[in-house]
Order: sequence, then C-alpha cells, then structure tokens
Amino acid sequence: MNSTIPVGDAIPVGDIALGTAKLSLVDHPDEAAAIRTIHAALDAGVRMIDTALAYTTVTDESHSESVVRSALNGRGDVLVATKGGHFRAGHSEFPVDGRPETLRRHCDISLRNLGVDRIGLYYLHHPDPKVPLTESVGALRDLQTAGKIALIGLSNVDITQLDAARTVTDIAAVQNHFSLFDDADRPVLEHCAKLGIAYLAYSPLKGDRSAAMTRPGQPLPEIAQRYGVSVQQVVLAWNLRQSDRLGCIVGAAREATIRDSVRARDLTLTDADIAVLRAAIGPRG
Repeated sequence: MNSTIPVGDAIPVGDIALGTAKLSLVDHPDEAAAIRTIHAALDAGVRMIDTALAYTTVTDESHSESVVRSALNGRGDVLVATKGGHFRAGHSEFPVDGRPETLRRHCDISLRNLGVDRIGLYYLHHPDPKVPLTESVGALRDLQTAGKIALIGLSNVDITQLDAARTVTDIAAVQNHFSLFDDADRPVLEHCAKLGIAYLAYSPLKGDRSAAMTRPGQPLPEIAQRYGVSVQQVVLAWNLRQSDRLGCIVGAAREATIRDSVRARDLTLTDADIAVLRAAIGPRG
C-alpha cells in the first residue's frame, strides 16, 4: 500500500529526541545518572525517547529499555521508539536477525522491559541480508495488527528497501545517519519528505568531516561564536533546516549535553548561514 500515516503530531519532526545508546553501552553512567539525563530531556521539552534492544550491557537482557521504563514512570505522555532484529550477544558481538519469529520474540522482550502493552514506534533495526525484507516487515505488520506496536519504522535502509517495505505496510518513520558532516543519505531524506514519512537522523553530530569543519577559523565555529551558542547547536539547527520531515536523535549521557542540544530548536540560522555551511561542506570524495 502507498498511503502513509500522518506523522506530524505523532513523531516530533522538526525537533530533538533523546537517544539512549550512551546510557547503556561503553562507559555508560550509573542508573541514577542515566535517569537524571532522561528527566533533563523531558524537562527541556523532549517528547520522544529512542532506545533499542541492542542498547544493553553484556549482562542485562535489555538495559536501556529498563532504564527508560524507570525514568518515565509517572512522567506523562512520551513517544517511546525501540528497535528489534539486532541484539547484543557478547562484549563486541551484535548480530542481525530479521526472521519473523525473532522479531516477535524481540518485541515481546521490549514490551516486558518497557512495561507497556503497546510500543509507540517499533523499528526493524537493520535489514537482514539473509531474510527477505518483506518477510521482516510483514512480521512488524502482524505485530501492529495484534496491537503490540502502534507505528512501524525502518532503520539503516536505502530507497529501494524503503519502497519494498511500503508494498507490505505503511512505514511511519525511517531512522538513518545524516548530518552536516555526512549528508550522503540526502536522497533517502528527500524521498521520505516526498512520501510524508518522518526521517529521524541519528548521530547528527558525527561524520567524516567533523574534525576539519570544527577547527578554529572555519565557518562553523565562527557562526556559533556570533550567535553565542555551541557548535553542536549550530549543527543541529542546520539539520533541522534540511526538511520539515526531519527530526534529530541526539545521544547523550549527561544532563548538560541534552539541555544544550535541545536549545538548537530555538536557533534560527539565516539563509546566508546555510549557504556558508553548504559551501564549507564542499564536494564529497
């Protein structure tokens, strides 16, 4: 089917969401500090928390999801997005498994650890090259029909994969990497915008050109200094200007980090700023 679910109100496009991988993976904070970070995000107006089954410690079944559950207890209406089909199997092993039976099991684990009857937005974390994508997406459609998930998303997909998934069911969101420092995924962003699908940019502060573009004397730090804001805010504000269907997922392990990032939504870059930054990007390769 070709229709899409209206996402403007359900998924915070044009805004900042909190990503929780840093709360559970390498050198993660203790649970109390992690909860304070989530609370700081909510207090700053964040209304979407992004997590995943794979965001966990070596010993916990689903560490990040459990922390999110504790942090959101009694904290009001928040869209929680999580992902299945990718999991931790050791210190550095993160297999991909998109088989329908695995996705059903992963969804049940997430429901249990989040303490909810239905997940707001559930992604296929990575397409599994050993499983037809339509089979994986069909499992998500069945989970939606069963009432276990509300909206279906895809992560780490290209245009061909997105279009194949849309022959099976409606796709509400795509979560891919996109940033000022690495905008190679722009064709997918533009395709999502044309279809009315939310595009959630993960790692929006990272990319292979970040070191060069943040050196003193470069346009990016000069713009940040002129506005009296952090370089990170300028980067996020640039991202948000790229499409009215784009939202940024910012990973944070400290309260100050997410508070600073959220301020980017109030930073209005001029067309001249955008042009200068676009020129600074230069041709890829």
